[in-house]
Amino acid sequence: MGSVAHLEVASAALGRAGLNRMLHATRRRAAWAPGPIPRARLDELHTLMSLGPAMVDASPTQLLFLTSDKAKARLTTFLPEAAKTQAALAPACALIGYDVDFAEQLAEFLPCAPTGTSVDPSAAARQTAIRNGALQGAYLIVAARALGLEATVIPDFDTAGASFEFFRRMRVRATFLCALGYPAEGFA
Repeated sequence: MGSVAHLEVASAALGRAGLNRMLHATRRRAAWAPGPIPRARLDELHTLMSLGPAMVDASPTQLLFLTSDKAKARLTTFLPEAAKTQAALAPACALIGYDVDFAEQLAEFLPCAPTGTSVDPSAAARQTAIRNGALQGAYLIVAARALGLEATVIPDFDTAGASFEFFRRMRVRATFLCALGYPAEGFA
């Protein structure tokens, strides 16, 4: 199913109750239903997330779904004590970062600076990467809820350590961590 078809299916199926679940429901710390999130559902989540609008349609986002116990155990070394159990018990954790080298010619697509001013292309690219990475992290939450998943942000983590451990590229910076799973009965 293509990206546009996914969007049409989600829009038709949502209705008022779905919109409420996505945007208005008060969230507590999630309790997860047993079982993994199927790979096809994670692929669908990635597709929906990527459809959200961004500055100059730039896509600096790097996304990893950590689903194995081994990967989540590696992740917990970068988390404060309060978040370790949450990440370990979640069926998946989404680590979102941005690639600061995502667009060498981005300055050509950015809005022009007022006459007589200068724009530092590398600073503009970095700011665009940070903003779009954050936007796409928010889109991940909305898309997850649209697909019946719960998404819980884990706000505090060692971003530098997680970046090096999982992205293995010095120019990719982790900025956003989210625990994912189907909500346990009574938590939806």
